[in-house]
Amino acid sequence: MSIASYAIIAIILFFLILAGIRKIYLCYALLLANFIIFLITTFYPPALEELAFNSSYLGSYKIYTIFTAMFLHLNFLHIILNMIGLVFIGLPFEYEIGSKKFAVIYFISGFFASIAFALVEKGYAVGASGAIFGLLGAFAFMEPFKKVVVPLFMPFIIFLRLPVLYVAIFYASIETIFAFTPYSTDAIAHSAHLGGFVAGVFLAVIMKKGVKAEEKRKEKIDLEALEKMISTEKQREILERIKNEEHEEIREAWISYLLQQIKCPKCGGNLEFNGKIVCKKCGYRQ
Repeated sequence: MSIASYAIIAIILFFLILAGIRKIYLCYALLLANFIIFLITTFYPPALEELAFNSSYLGSYKIYTIFTAMFLHLNFLHIILNMIGLVFIGLPFEYEIGSKKFAVIYFISGFFASIAFALVEKGYAVGASGAIFGLLGAFAFMEPFKKVVVPLFMPFIIFLRLPVLYVAIFYASIETIFAFTPYSTDAIAHSAHLGGFVAGVFLAVIMKKGVKAEEKRKEKIDLEALEKMISTEKQREILERIKNEEHEEIREAWISYLLQQIKCPKCGGNLEFNGKIVCKKCGYRQ
């Protein structure tokens, strides 16, 4: 294995460790790692073949390429499309369920995407798309009517805000059609996409009950922390509205409104609510 391949593995581990110690969101770590690795493989293409997954590797010592292949991309269009999916689907999903569950869904979906590819196709497989389809499937199951921004590529780009369930049904339908179309020649691993999607849904079924319980626990902690930050009578009145509001969407709107009037106790930056009170500027969490 070449020095470039060892460097790629080191980069993967570095960014995963960085995300693990909560310096950055895992989604950001994946974005950075993927783009850096793409630059390396652009200047040293043999690393692609060394770290790509091949269906013949099942049962061999090179099974580790199931993992490394998730960080490899063939060309600029390949990585751009996948990273767009990671930003518009992965990032809001990580905000919803947290980095640990996000990591479990991402990597296990990517694993089963490669297994699905190996069962029905031959040759090499690279790319993060199987893992991203897993995120899409899990997101659609856990928060079906949560709206996400979806770029639509025409002669120009327009952005639509749609429930994630509709996005999932659309893409899953396309992948199912192509996966079962004989003699497809578009060089896209539709079986991997479908395998990742199914794995993501299955993982979401397992996690959903636990995620709901955890969200309620976090929300209670956040409101207690929020109470310590208020300094005016008007802010206290808003907090009482939040505590007494029964409708989830209205309560979240009041929380967002209150946070517009409160500054981060650490850096003075703006705060937002994503299950936790978070400062975008310094990363403060409460």
